[in-house]
Amino acid sequence: MVEIVSEKDAAPNVNSLRGFNVVDKIKVAVENFCPGVVSCADILALAAESSVSLGGPSWNVLLGRRDSRKANQEGANTSIPSPIEGIINIAAKFSAVGLNITDLVALSGAHTFGTCTMSSISGRFTISMALET
Repeated sequence: MVEIVSEKDAAPNVNSLRGFNVVDKIKVAVENFCPGVVSCADILALAAESSVSLGGPSWNVLLGRRDSRKANQEGANTSIPSPIEGIINIAAKFSAVGLNITDLVALSGAHTFGTCTMSSISGRFTISMALET
């Protein structure tokens, strides 16, 4: 079996998403058939488009990872914003890869759609702040 060293295991991604076991199974099957061709990013992009298109719009998915030919867990540990980082650091990380504040808001919103654990936001908000909104 192929061992996959994945960015999903990087510190900022811990407990961030569920369902990676499905992606891992797909990745292993694809690697056994055509090694080194399809990235987990491609699998996730195709899965996202497929799930949205079931009840919404569809789009042409651009395939082929542009930032690397292999997973880089160390890079993910330093480049992906963590749930406890402040806006200045997060904006700097987005800027470093050519993304602006609008991109930051859109992607952050998409990544927080649904639910989160209280440990991700505790200390950032108080009950009085929540009542003021």
